Amino acid sequence: MTYTYKLARRLALSRNLAMFHVLALIAACGGETTAPEAPANPNTPAPTAPVGFRVSPGTVTLEVHQRIRFRGELRTLGGQVSSPRLSWEASGGHIDSLGHFVARVPGTYRVIGRGRARGRGHPARPDTSVVVVVPRQPSLVGVRVTPRAPRMVLRERRSFAAIGRLRNGTTAPIGVVWKATGGTIDPGGLFEAGPAPGTYHVIASNTRGTLSDTVQVRIHMPTLPDTLGGAPEPNPDPTPEPSPDPTPDPTPEPTPTLMKVVLSPATVALATRATHQFAAFGRTSAGDSVVVAVRFRATGGTITPTGLYTAGSNPGTFRVIATSSQLADTAVVTLIRTSGSGGTPPTPGRGTGIPMGLSGILSAGVSPSPYTMSLDGYNASNIVGRLAAARGKGLRVLMNMTGGSHNNYKTHGVFDMAKWQAKMDSYNTPAIRAAVAAAVADGTIIGNSVMDEPHNTTELAGWGGTLTKARVDEMCRYVKTMFPTLPVGVVHDHRHLEPQKNYQSCDFLLSQYRYSKGNVQEFRDGGLAFARRSGMAIAFSLNITAGGVPGTSCEKYWGVDPRGVLCPMTADQIRDYGLVLGPAGCMLNMWRYERGYFAKPEIQEALRSVASSLAALPHKPCTRS
Repeated sequence: MTYTYKLARRLALSRNLAMFHVLALIAACGGETTAPEAPANPNTPAPTAPVGFRVSPGTVTLEVHQRIRFRGELRTLGGQVSSPRLSWEASGGHIDSLGHFVARVPGTYRVIGRGRARGRGHPARPDTSVVVVVPRQPSLVGVRVTPRAPRMVLRERRSFAAIGRLRNGTTAPIGVVWKATGGTIDPGGLFEAGPAPGTYHVIASNTRGTLSDTVQVRIHMPTLPDTLGGAPEPNPDPTPEPSPDPTPDPTPEPTPTLMKVVLSPATVALATRATHQFAAFGRTSAGDSVVVAVRFRATGGTITPTGLYTAGSNPGTFRVIATSSQLADTAVVTLIRTSGSGGTPPTPGRGTGIPMGLSGILSAGVSPSPYTMSLDGYNASNIVGRLAAARGKGLRVLMNMTGGSHNNYKTHGVFDMAKWQAKMDSYNTPAIRAAVAAAVADGTIIGNSVMDEPHNTTELAGWGGTLTKARVDEMCRYVKTMFPTLPVGVVHDHRHLEPQKNYQSCDFLLSQYRYSKGNVQEFRDGGLAFARRSGMAIAFSLNITAGGVPGTSCEKYWGVDPRGVLCPMTADQIRDYGLVLGPAGCMLNMWRYERGYFAKPEIQEALRSVASSLAALPHKPCTRS
């Protein structure tokens, strides 16, 4: 691969197209080529010969600990694209045999991919990517993507860039996660338009998934010359006609307007007299995050004009409000009295704190610390023993008395209430009723879920499309005839299953979040609004093993994603999402236990941080209000 070709390709991905044309002219004059000459034999299929190998992304900015996957791309004269086998090396950071790269120290590194020959005449080719690793910006308040509203033709490529906006009004390079519609985009921001014209979007989100910016991309058909009539006739008039004035766009882009103020963090637990820095930014009608001037005010303490909150001496639940013109946002602040400044929040007992745990801890025999609850399946033969085991370990439990495979409760692919009731009837014994009543009374039992995802209509995990809120309410009432003191609820996204209707009998709803569901604060607020409307409690769950950024390169997938397109949450995402959702509900569950994932030190530290904060908060029962 020649130096001129390499430099030309890099510039082709930049926005300096004029310089690229100059360089291409120099390359032509110098006699260098980027593809083999046409074969002498006319029967040789020249269009399939490889003409360009590149590593993708060619350049990229990452944050420390941000993982991406590099890939190789081989293009032919006929436009065919293949992914050859590669060997990888990096001048810094770490890259594995599949191209997964991560760096823990800021710096500028080179990633080199070397193609492995698959046949004669296809020599191995190296290509180099430049990786700039930057530190994470703790005072980030916005993301800005450029270019803002580009027009492209089908299959055209264009590079997008993102910059971070800081609280003090300056900018800084940041690592982002790219997504796009109407085409594909690589981790470095190189977008390739798809085969269909239309209006699409390119989105850049910060690595924590809490801030993003969106630009609109218009893709149109290329203008083709008229060749149907053969060669054009000469123009008898040597005087060229004047070009008409360009017609202005009849539908100019509307100027984005400020739609809301966002205060971050939305929820925080502090010791009395502690301090915490709040930040605020604006969200426009185009979905962009922008810097906005706000006025702060607070209860339960004081706050400076720059958002530095100082807690008062009295414990309780208070508010921080950020206002800009007629717009405002509110954060919930919970103050806890501790034994001293900077003291560790107390370890929760039953009846204190908000329980946090994982699905499967009790059944897997895992040490409870730092978890305080477990969600497990039960049957009539093990329920009494499991409740005793949970009590001995200091764990609180959310039961699935009618859990397990959905096929256990279906006939001909449709939910069968009689089968479900038969399983519940198996618990209707004096010994089990007494054990459940005692475990509810001493706080061991948080509640029981009557079913998982009643809205699901997939072939394997669905219920046949016959379930409604009214039928789920009927199931909750059935359980209460046996266990009148037991809180009874259901597990599903609050936005699904007749979202405009309410529950009348179920006590709580457990709603699960993952990154692809959008802004975590909006997800929380929607769940709280639904719970208020239904007069029930809300609890939240995190899909930590398959709920990170979808479609990115993961160090490893964790047993629940055979297609390998769903990444686990990072430690920062667990911490951020847990502290937004956990304090808002009556419990915080995390799905599901995978030994290798939870053994990672950074994951353990994030879980301890969330558990410690939730342990210091007031207890909330999972019952109807």
